[in-house]
Amino acid sequence: MDSALQPSDAKDEMLNNEPVILIVEDDPVLLKMYTEKFGFEGFKVLIAKNGEEALDISDKEIIDIILLDIMLPKMSGTDYLEKLRQNTKGREIPVIALTNLAEDTERKRALGLGVKEYMVKAMRTPEQVVQTVKKYLTSEF
Repeated sequence: MDSALQPSDAKDEMLNNEPVILIVEDDPVLLKMYTEKFGFEGFKVLIAKNGEEALDISDKEIIDIILLDIMLPKMSGTDYLEKLRQNTKGREIPVIALTNLAEDTERKRALGLGVKEYMVKAMRTPEQVVQTVKKYLTSEF
């Protein structure tokens, strides 16, 4: 039998076609909306409601991209990002900030920590957010 893909390889390839996104958001309405939207778009969605949960999840899971709120309970998004970037695995994960915090200081700090884009929630539709995320996934894979 001269098959290019063995059954286990085919299964692994199917799993790789579903990108994993970690959504870090404390607003339950937005979290539900983005979880459903990205799920509908073919993503495996992991969720965290604060920076501490996000750090725990990103230590344990393989994540392709992170959608990160900046104003979070327990640990801010930028504090989480700083800790994430301290390990090798965390340095490679693309992060997009999606926040209502338009303060220039936090924006500069997040961009300095390697955020691909810093988007203000009120200025973006869910479709625009999904398209932005997909743009960075296609350049990564």
